[in-house]
Amino acid sequence: MTTQDLEQQADKKRATTEPELYQKYEIEEETRRSAYHYEFAPEFYYGFTGGEWNVYSGSIWEPGFTLTQAQEKKLDKMAELMRLKPGMHIMDAGCGWGGPLVYLCHTYGVSGTGITVSPRQAEAARARAARYGVSATFEVIHWQNLPEQPTFHAIYSDEAIVHFHDLGGFFKKAHGLLHEGGRMVNKELHFTHPKHSQMTRSMANVNAIFGYTGNYLTVAQEVNLLYEANFELGSFYQIPLDPHYKLTADAWLSNMYENREKMRALEGEETYLKFRKYLKLVRVMMGSHAWTLDIIVGDRI
Repeated sequence: MTTQDLEQQADKKRATTEPELYQKYEIEEETRRSAYHYEFAPEFYYGFTGGEWNVYSGSIWEPGFTLTQAQEKKLDKMAELMRLKPGMHIMDAGCGWGGPLVYLCHTYGVSGTGITVSPRQAEAARARAARYGVSATFEVIHWQNLPEQPTFHAIYSDEAIVHFHDLGGFFKKAHGLLHEGGRMVNKELHFTHPKHSQMTRSMANVNAIFGYTGNYLTVAQEVNLLYEANFELGSFYQIPLDPHYKLTADAWLSNMYENREKMRALEGEETYLKFRKYLKLVRVMMGSHAWTLDIIVGDRI
């Protein structure tokens, strides 16, 4: 199924049914749908994510920060919560174009494996790792197909587990992939109440652009899944949406406008406008009381 097929399918579903979260798909279709949002030219995404690391998630800001500094501040917090030390081996579940994992390997002396369902992301990530000379590999694989053996000292995700319908299954898989005493760190947006899973028009548009793989939960739901997978709650860190996500979205929109001609040349006017609408919706949604942005740490027991 091509990107165009998925777009037509999404448009048809949006026109004929009430779109909902928590759609369950067979593994091959979930892989295609999860990859759908990320299979444009990497340079298109670089045009708005910006900074040195092209982090496609909320960053942590301080007055006077550049986008690169805000990205690194967030990644340093992830490293702190993973308790990174030189020589550790870590996994990035949903590695994007490799920026976060390459930064962590370069800065903290660790090695890593990144997984993605997007071949174009993996190719770009490998090139980034080679430029920095770090020990980081990148695989195109669905998490369900990972071999279950203790391999990693820490596993992290940064606003990626929203694509995982079977989040409890992922946590159980992560438990089997971690060494004894290993730690899992997941940063994600959460609903402040289950009632917010009822689709608004804005959420329907956001879910559509992600190929209908939205699986947002509350913090309580996620933590209960951690318990079921035999993790203890190690710690909990909340990042205020105002100002941090708002500033991130503002930076993306500013970058998108500044690089508009290049981005249009890469992927066309329709794709440019679709992403600009999506990022504007994200900016508005981050001003509501329906969301929190949290980093949840699970310790393997």
